[in-house]
Amino acid sequence: MHGPTAVVIEDGTVTGIEPCAADEAEHHLLVPGLVDAQMNGWDSVEVAGADAGSMETLGALLAREGTTHWLGTVITDSLGRLTDRLGQLDAIVSRGTTGAVGIHVEGPFLGRATGAHPREHVVPISQEWIASLPPSVRMVTMGAELDGFAQAARQLVQAGVVVAIGHSRPDARQFDAAVEAGSTMVTHLFNAMSGVHHREDGLALSALTDPRVRVGLIADMAHVSPAAVRLAFLAKPHDVALVSDSVAWSGRWASARGVTVTDGAPRLPDGTLAGSSTSLLGCVRNVVSRCGVDISTALRAATSTPARLIGRDDIGCIRVGQRFSAVSLTPDLGVSGVWRGLQSSRGNSTHR
Repeated sequence: MHGPTAVVIEDGTVTGIEPCAADEAEHHLLVPGLVDAQMNGWDSVEVAGADAGSMETLGALLAREGTTHWLGTVITDSLGRLTDRLGQLDAIVSRGTTGAVGIHVEGPFLGRATGAHPREHVVPISQEWIASLPPSVRMVTMGAELDGFAQAARQLVQAGVVVAIGHSRPDARQFDAAVEAGSTMVTHLFNAMSGVHHREDGLALSALTDPRVRVGLIADMAHVSPAAVRLAFLAKPHDVALVSDSVAWSGRWASARGVTVTDGAPRLPDGTLAGSSTSLLGCVRNVVSRCGVDISTALRAATSTPARLIGRDDIGCIRVGQRFSAVSLTPDLGVSGVWRGLQSSRGNSTHR
């Protein structure tokens, strides 16, 4: 956090970050655009099956919530349908969809904690299928206890894909082997995994105590309690990546599976959590107001940490020499302005 500051932009690129007088400030708080590494959809627009038009609509909806960059997440389905879906999304993302920086494939190679994923489509790891993934895939979540995990992880890492452990209940040996093979992320900490126990191995415990991995965390206050959120930030203050895990709670997918928003989150008819209806900025607000985490730590978890996780040093920060993507926030952390790779028709502009 800095005092009164002026950010100077020329042709959409930051050329200076300078002090300014407090009475010159145009915005209460100027922060990098938020980066969401796990986002399935929003409102009625879902990533899976989206066309170019609906992906642009999704990007606009997310930008209003402060999220300027995101991985479109698809979950478990048959390998054939996933192949078709990923091919369509790759074609859209590779053309430069506003805000989309890649695809996160969550499943179908999951472990013993499937959660809301359709169990009939959870299958053993297929090296051949992994080798066929299109270039826009930036992250894959798999169960660490599965046969062939290490080989698949090395294959993905070599292709520049982030390997995440999730929906999994590995023992300590399996977790260590997964990290040794290149896993650097744990998907939605505490949810759909073995937990924290004082005498037993658990994925959450291993993730919180191993400096080699970052952890995704859904802070909608339905998936994880405030105390558990605080524990995560105390254990890994620089390595928590807040994620929304938002879904299209009013879309066709939700209707087909009987999903309704109940007690603050989308749920299946049996009460199983089926993603979130809270934005990434909403998660930041919760972390600050309900979990006792300072604002700079919370914002880092939604900007530079997820950006570094996916290998992007050109987003999630405001830095001289880079495109200006930022969000201005009100005192109660609401959105008052959004800029994504600002194009300035005036040539020069300054935001204070």
